[in-house]
Amino acid sequence: MNTTPPSEHDIHAYVDGHLDGVRRGEVERYLSRHAEHAEEVHAWRQDAQQLRTLLAGDLGTAPSLEAALDPVVIRNRRHHRRVSRVAMAAGLVLCLALGGIGGWAARGMGTGAIAPMADAMQAYQLLAVDHGVGMDITTGNEGDLRAWLAGRVGATVHLPDLADAGFRPMGGRLFATDQGPAAMVLYDDGNGHTVSFYVRPPGAARRLLPRGEREDNGLLANYWSDGWHNYAVVALADAAGRAAAQRVVTRAI
Repeated sequence: MNTTPPSEHDIHAYVDGHLDGVRRGEVERYLSRHAEHAEEVHAWRQDAQQLRTLLAGDLGTAPSLEAALDPVVIRNRRHHRRVSRVAMAAGLVLCLALGGIGGWAARGMGTGAIAPMADAMQAYQLLAVDHGVGMDITTGNEGDLRAWLAGRVGATVHLPDLADAGFRPMGGRLFATDQGPAAMVLYDDGNGHTVSFYVRPPGAARRLLPRGEREDNGLLANYWSDGWHNYAVVALADAAGRAAAQRVVTRAI
């Protein structure tokens, strides 16, 4: 079966009734499988038929009017109007998005409040939920992961042994933050439950964290500091995720 879309020339010839039987059949079969295109082409054919009726009368003797009412010209005008509407809509969405980001930033600047370890939750969302990025290192060997963390975040990072909690490491990913390089190690219990262990330095301002817990966008984060680094354990904020996070935090702190 030929699924190649008909050319613009064939579409115009079809609308104007100038296409031979074989090509006309191919265009009609294509349109029968693509309703969105068929609706537009049907509207063009109606326009063309109305114009042919009009031009058959006395008005057709005026060359400028005939040119203005040419089906191809009208189709082009309709296409440009459609493109303009899409551009206007895209511009509106962009303005709204920029306005929302600007408002969020202004609130943050005005209050100085930044949700604790928001970057840890974003990293988990990106790596474990959306699968938007892959691992920088893929291994279940904790010795290899400790060496990887020491070389990229710091030798004082304490990677927890979570075997007793039922979790095995899958690998890790490096991230960049305002405070310095951060890393996340992803764990799996073999039953589809994942948790992440996230670490980053407190930065020049030494923004160390008290032990705490918070939820955001369906995720649960437990966070704390050890004097050298900020840590977070992140999981889904459902019953299984809470249970998993609790087992992991007990072992990690």
